[in-house]
Amino acid sequence: MIIFYDHDRDYAEVFFKKEENYGEPLSDAVTVFKSEKNDKIVGYGFEEASRYLFDSDLLSPSVKLAALLKIVRAKHGLTQEQAAEKIRDITFRHYQRLESGEENPTLSTVESVMVAFPEADFSLILKQSHKAAS
Repeated sequence: MIIFYDHDRDYAEVFFKKEENYGEPLSDAVTVFKSEKNDKIVGYGFEEASRYLFDSDLLSPSVKLAALLKIVRAKHGLTQEQAAEKIRDITFRHYQRLESGEENPTLSTVESVMVAFPEADFSLILKQSHKAAS
């Protein structure tokens, strides 16, 4: 998975596959990216990402966690290595795997991340959209 985040624009893209694609708007704030080969979904783009990415039911909690880590790190102006150092009991490689969505964290790891970045709302990773809740 590849996550791009532009802090200045609060825009994020989440790609599950790296391949030629095209975008179609799902709403004013969300774009779906589809494969040029077979029209399967390969990713999403989110305007006002710190809001719409987490309101969406398009992404799993582990993908939302990866995006939240990327957003928080960007807002703090940290490298991945610096973010890993700020979190107790986590290696640089472990952090990389979390931020890329390659690994599901334990509750202990989530707790360590929450302590390192107390201003971040980690409840967002479990938030369901109003559509999904009804």
